[in-house]
This record gives sequence, C-alpha cells and structure tokens, in this order.
Amino acid sequence: MKSKITSILLKFKNLSIKKKILIVAVAIIVLLFILINSSKKDDGIYTDEVAKTQDINTFYSFSGNIDSNDKQNIVSKTSLSVKEFHVEEGDFVNEGDLLFELDDSSISSNLEQTKANVELAKINLDAAKGPNKSQQLSQAKLNLTTAQINYDTAIGSSKEQQIIQIRNAHKSAQSTYDTALLNFERVQGLYKMGGSSLVEVEQSQASLEQAEIQLEIAQNNFDNMGTSLDQSINLAKEQLNASQSAYDTLQQSLNNNIRIAEEQLKQAEASYDLVQQQADDSRVLAEVSGEVSEIYVSENESIVMGTPIMDIFNFDDLIVKIKVDEYDLKAITLDKDAKVLINALDETVTGKITDISRLATVVNDVSFFEATVSLEENEYLRVGLSTELTIPNESVKDTTTISMKAIQFDNENKPYVYYRDIKGNVATKEVTIGINDGITVEILDGVESGETVLVPVTYPNYMVM
Repeated sequence: MKSKITSILLKFKNLSIKKKILIVAVAIIVLLFILINSSKKDDGIYTDEVAKTQDINTFYSFSGNIDSNDKQNIVSKTSLSVKEFHVEEGDFVNEGDLLFELDDSSISSNLEQTKANVELAKINLDAAKGPNKSQQLSQAKLNLTTAQINYDTAIGSSKEQQIIQIRNAHKSAQSTYDTALLNFERVQGLYKMGGSSLVEVEQSQASLEQAEIQLEIAQNNFDNMGTSLDQSINLAKEQLNASQSAYDTLQQSLNNNIRIAEEQLKQAEASYDLVQQQADDSRVLAEVSGEVSEIYVSENESIVMGTPIMDIFNFDDLIVKIKVDEYDLKAITLDKDAKVLINALDETVTGKITDISRLATVVNDVSFFEATVSLEENEYLRVGLSTELTIPNESVKDTTTISMKAIQFDNENKPYVYYRDIKGNVATKEVTIGINDGITVEILDGVESGETVLVPVTYPNYMVM
C-alpha cells in the first residue's frame, strides 16, 4: 500500500502545473460533495446557538450636515459697491454692530429731492382743503338756498290767490289811469283858460303816460294769467335745478382736487420712504452675534443685486437638520436625545431634538418632515461636516434573545426555529418574537434563555452547485 502511495506521489510530482491544479480542484469538489451529502441525514448543516438574557435597544438612523442655528448670509440688495468694511474675516461681532457701508453718494441727492416733493405735496393738499374751498361752497350754497326760497314761494300760494292779486292789480292800474286822465283833461282845460301853467300840463301828461304804461302791464298780466303763473313756477324750478347742479359740481370738483392732492402726497411719501430705506440699507448691521466666516467682495468692487457679500455664523449654536419619514414621525419628539457621529472627526456628541416641522415636504408621494437637532458645544465641530444620527426608538430589559439569522419563516410568514429533539434529530417549533435591532431579536414565547437552537449554515452558490 505504501509503495502504491509513493508511486502515485512520484507520478503527481512529475505532472505539469496545469494538471496538478486540475487534480487539486477535482479533489476539493469531491470532498465538498462528500461533506454536503453526508449531512443529508440532518437536512442541512447547522451551528448551535444558545438563547441568552440581555437588553435590546432599537434606534432610528438619519444623516445630515452640521449647520449654524444662528447665522446671517448677507447678499447685495442693490448694485451699490461697498465703500468701507468695518470688520475682517475671523472677527467676532455682536448683533447690531456695523459691518460695512455702501457707496450712497447717489442716494443722498435723491433723498433731498424726494423730501422736497413731500413738502410740496403737503402744501398743495393744504391749499385744496383751505379757506378758498369754504368760501366757494358758501356762495354756491347761498345761491341754492335763494333759488329754493323763490321756487317755494312760486308754488306756495294758491292759483286763485294769484288770480285775485292780478285782478286787483289790474283794477288799481285802471283806477290810477282814469284819475290821471281826468286830471290831465282838467289841467289842460284850465291851461286854455289861463288857469294853469304849461309845467302843470306837462306834469299831468307825464303822470297820465306812466299810468297808461302800468295799465298796459296789468292788462297784459290779466289777459295772460294762466300762462304767466306756469312760466313763473317753471322759471323758479329751472333756477333751482341750475343752482343745485352748480353746487354739486363745485363740491365734486373740490373733493376731487383734495383726493388728487392726497394721492400725490402718498406717492411722494412712498418715494421718500423707498429712498430712505435705501439710505438705511447702505449701513449694514449684524443681525446675529457670531464670527465673520467669509467676505466675498472687496471695497469699491462693482457688484450686482444678489451678489454674496459676507457670512456670519454662531459656532456656539450648531444644529443638524434631518428629514423624518411620516411613518417614523411617532418616534421623534421634542427634547428627545440623539447620538451624533461625525465620521470625519471620529467623534460622537449628544444632540437634542428642538424643533419638528408641522408642514410636510412631499417627494415621489412620500411625506417627509424636517426636524432640528441641537448639538452640544464642541470646539472641534465645523459647519458643513456630515453626520450620522441615531435616535432611540424601543428598548426592553433582561429579555430572552437569539440572533436574527436563527429565525425562519414559513409560507404563512410565521416565525420558527430549528432545534434537536430528544433523539438528536433536527425539528422545528414556532416562536413569538418581539422587537429587534437588526442583529438580535426578542423571543416572547417558544424558546427559554439557555436553550440551544440551530442556525442553518448558508453556503455560497458556487459551493452548492
């Protein structure tokens, strides 16, 4: 037998390298085949695992970058260049400190002009509201009142009364005329006899002529009584309407003048406020207390609106903002602690949830809520560093546990484990599981602490083949 083995070894030694490799590979495959088939009595290869009592803690994991909770990113609101910086990079500033001034030479002249426009608009408004308006309205009101009285008088008395007045006036004029005629005839007769003078004749003739005119007027009024009365009323009404229209037009015109003057004053004040705001914006103050981390432009450098000018960060108040899935939101509460790992520094710090957004961001039909985690002070932390956060979820103390790889699931997705029965054969039994951390699982029923379960050994695909 020994000589045969020696002969085989000598032949193997004399083989080429390729043949040696091929023979070794075949031997390994045969050996694996024998091992796999020799284990078929147990329906597989298993390793033993003993259930034990321990704590299980589960966590939610998130990622984010460090940022400052108190910062000021200053960008240009105009195209004005920076006239003078009052701080440098690395300086610490307090809220309200002057950071820099813009070139406001063009703003100063505009400010004076707009201020003068405001004063002029105020003068125009005072003139529109002044005494001239009251005088014009008073005169128009007086004319309207007079026209109203005339109209009321025209329609106030009855038509019969007016007819009586016209008849009486006609009788009076007729009587006056008759008297004047008799007197003229008498004086004229006396004059022919030398009993009166020519002057008396002329006076009596003048009285007669005047009485004749009055009689003609009275006769004309008497003959046209109905038409005259209607004309008087219509004329009074037309005068009243004209007076009312003149008053309304004047009042509307004066009010329009006031309204226009008020609008002009508002526009002038708005222009002044805009230029004043530009003047105020030319002196830029710190809105937060912190360090001037970077200045992007130089003094007197031409810039456009929206150009970054300066960043200020409060490095003593750092945060990480994370996106929380809507299904994980129940585990994220205010004041809850979080462990924050900074991979680049190999440093872990403590954080606390200080804010949870009430408004979701929807991405691909999935809702996320932004939460803010405030970090404890640490001199090595820097804005922009990437972090990994773990936030506690569920935990149990002193519970029976086994590894997740020992758990199997049947066709109904019910969990079970392998074990050896009293005959040493592989068997299965159902278990009730609790929480898990991805590696270890809680066993609520089916396995006791100290009991041995079987963990199936998984071979690579090429070995199984």
